[in-house]
Amino acid sequence: MPNCSNPLQCQLARRVECTCGCGGSNHGKLRQKMETPETRQQAEEELKTLREQQTVLKKQKRVERRKRRAELRKVAKE
Repeated sequence: MPNCSNPLQCQLARRVECTCGCGGSNHGKLRQKMETPETRQQAEEELKTLREQQTVLKKQKRVERRKRRAELRKVAKE
């Protein structure tokens, strides 16, 4: 998966244009699978794994933001 800033939202998107970092390569793919009965089960499994990945990604971003803020505070104190 290319650098989506929010992979879950991107793959479930209904709108036409993509505004994240993947450049539209992942945009709306999972939504299309959810709409057809033949691929719905597979899409639900992908959605479950995507949600798990999303929680890990959120935690990583949170840690990075905290580290960045801590470094900025150290620089400001000096």
